[in-house]
Amino acid sequence: MTDLLYLVGSLGVGGTERHLSLVLPELARRGWRIEVATLAGDGPFGDPLRAQGIPIRPVDSGRVIPLPKLRGLSVLHGQARALAHRLRSDPPRLLHCFLPSCCIVGGWAAHTTGFSPVAMSRRSQAARPSLFLGDKWLERRALRQAALVFGHSQWVLSELAAEGIAPERLRLIHNGIPLSSPPTAEARRSARLMAGWAEDEVVVAMVANLIPYKGHADLIMGIAGIAGRWRLVLIGGGSESHVSELRARVSALSIEERVDFLGPRHDVAHLLAGADVGVLASHHEGFSNALLEYMAAGLPVVATATGGNLDTVEDGISGLLVPVGVPLALGEAVSRLLEDAPLRRLMGKAGRARVEAKFSLDACVDAYDAVYRGILTPPLP
Repeated sequence: MTDLLYLVGSLGVGGTERHLSLVLPELARRGWRIEVATLAGDGPFGDPLRAQGIPIRPVDSGRVIPLPKLRGLSVLHGQARALAHRLRSDPPRLLHCFLPSCCIVGGWAAHTTGFSPVAMSRRSQAARPSLFLGDKWLERRALRQAALVFGHSQWVLSELAAEGIAPERLRLIHNGIPLSSPPTAEARRSARLMAGWAEDEVVVAMVANLIPYKGHADLIMGIAGIAGRWRLVLIGGGSESHVSELRARVSALSIEERVDFLGPRHDVAHLLAGADVGVLASHHEGFSNALLEYMAAGLPVVATATGGNLDTVEDGISGLLVPVGVPLALGEAVSRLLEDAPLRRLMGKAGRARVEAKFSLDACVDAYDAVYRGILTPPLP
């Protein structure tokens, strides 16, 4: 019998997908029998799950209405029917849904079958773009029916409470990352040599998919006027049109020689070992793994003062928080760190200590394990 059935969009490249690829194998090692159901297919973050023997199965959407305005809703309805069949024929002990479309499908299926308990996780601020007309209303309705609703930052939890989720059903579990030793001076030299970064350049890194709300354009405009030896490194993939738009902006500002578009990478930790500053310029952010990765690498951070960034960064201690959507403020904060190497080292050490104390993978897995044991009767031995 499956203890925990997770419903996810896909296992492609993304923050939630990476989170699950870290957490689920650890829960499986603790004895939980886990299965993953996907609405939109597999992906690279499925590999750690398969390595731990966790089954991954797609949820069939069945026949889809071809009309564009109805297709998305038709797909979700078909997937809800398929999931309902699974809940009737082979019910798990708990269904846990991640992200809006999964909460809609999972809530629909559970309501149809009378299945419980259902847990749901919101992984973004309410300001996220809509999937289709009415999706936010459907998501709220599903969340209100769930036995437990998880948020990964205080901001997200506050929004959930404002939407009518009873406080006793809310749970806060921050993301966590595995921690290795801080990068050494040799690792820094090796990373910079392989990347082709000059030793006297201050390297500013931003790890985020290149999508508009991540604020890459704000950072590019803010950093363009900074004097001195610096390099901006953008790590992440995006649509061809948006990447072209960002490249055109870089060209218009005549900083092509200072900005590297590295695309999606699997060696992020190695690259961060050679960087000097980490930036996250998001307009809204549920909770960012990238900030944890910067801090684990001993980097000071500049981040926008929104969402989970406020949980992660202690302003003036482990980094600098700036207003959302203000390129000038981003540029001033980055410039301050570029000009002050002792401050970079001091904030980098504080950030590393904060990740070790609050945001380790072990702490995150412990929190999930405790909640599951509290809701399931009988719990695992």
